[in-house]
Amino acid sequence: MPRFLLTLLLVRALPGVLDASCSTFTFSEGGWNNPVYVQGFDNDKSVNVKHNVVGKDYFATMGIPIIAGRGFRPQDTATSPKVAVISAHMAQTMFPGGSPIGRHYGIGGQQNAGEFEVIGVAGDVKFNTLDEATETLDYYPYVQGAKYLKDFELRYTGDLGTITVEVRNAIRAIDPNLPITSIETLDQRLANSVSGQRAVAQLCTFFGLLAVFLSSIGVYGLMSYLVSRRTNEIGIRIALGADRWHVRGLVMREIILMVAASIAVGVPVTLGGERIVTSMLYGLSGYDSFSLVGAAGLLLLVVLLAAHFPVRRASRIDPAVALRCE
Repeated sequence: MPRFLLTLLLVRALPGVLDASCSTFTFSEGGWNNPVYVQGFDNDKSVNVKHNVVGKDYFATMGIPIIAGRGFRPQDTATSPKVAVISAHMAQTMFPGGSPIGRHYGIGGQQNAGEFEVIGVAGDVKFNTLDEATETLDYYPYVQGAKYLKDFELRYTGDLGTITVEVRNAIRAIDPNLPITSIETLDQRLANSVSGQRAVAQLCTFFGLLAVFLSSIGVYGLMSYLVSRRTNEIGIRIALGADRWHVRGLVMREIILMVAASIAVGVPVTLGGERIVTSMLYGLSGYDSFSLVGAAGLLLLVVLLAAHFPVRRASRIDPAVALRCE
């Protein structure tokens, strides 16, 4: 029995392991691709397809649904007819207008179009990056001519640290010299794939908060200046009987109108930059209403807090002192 099959059996037997399989590639590891040719399909419309060689329990282990036909079974052997499972996108692209189950295709030219029989259709998955367009993928059973397998996948329950130690021990029991490059969860692999976007998001957050801080200082200074310029007017209003809360409300109302005008200008500019934001950060849309409302609300809150103290100070001015101010 090949060493990788024996290792797979040992890993599958470990406590807490629910499913285990193997493959040539997993997410974000590159790929092997070739044009494929379908029997009865226009040769000029061959599509470049990414291929993966997997174990029979690969789809259950990775949580990829089989939406038509079946996955690989023990009867798919080295001597049986060659079979393949294709992605839903490949089925729609290469077999339009009907079921692909039982159809044939091949690699290397139209003369090989009968090489593989389609036995199942699997759900679409991300292959290299989270923001990639839907790929055309197919899967072959490793027993029908796999050149190499370098990944084990397992679905488990329990502690990751314990499972990691047990998997390492199982592999070393078969071959102590076999290098183990890494053991990581799919969540960790996904997180590593967006590390660049995460760094950009953190930088944007830092500079955004810095901009809010500087804006607060600027608004505070501006409000202090405007209120000081209107000290005489405020003194006259209070001397004529205006309530101090009325004076505060008058000034704050003008401030709110200025903020509203700023938001009216800023929101269209933000929406105009939606494509830039979308291209830099995965899963973020420039049309996210929650983010836009939150940013506008934060701006209003910062401005009100920055303007509160100058306005309160002005409303407490003695009218006699205010009337003597230039």
